[in-house]
Amino acid sequence: MQHFDAFEEVFAHIERYLVEHGHVPRALVVSPSLYQWLCDCRKETLGDTPTAEDLRWLDTPHGKVRLVIDERLDPFDILTE
Repeated sequence: MQHFDAFEEVFAHIERYLVEHGHVPRALVVSPSLYQWLCDCRKETLGDTPTAEDLRWLDTPHGKVRLVIDERLDPFDILTE
């Protein structure tokens, strides 16, 4: 994930969806490796020991978005629902 800024890409997908639909997506669908990378990064910022439920939701300036894992996706694919 070195040359891929996952948070930048995730938030760019959310912003595009917001512009096109007028609201944030219900969910972002990501690969297992991208989900794990996002969780690892967020564990550092959430402090203490976040629950699995905490890690299933991504806080954005526009509200919470659920993260969904799809094992068929390539590591850097992000889909919106």
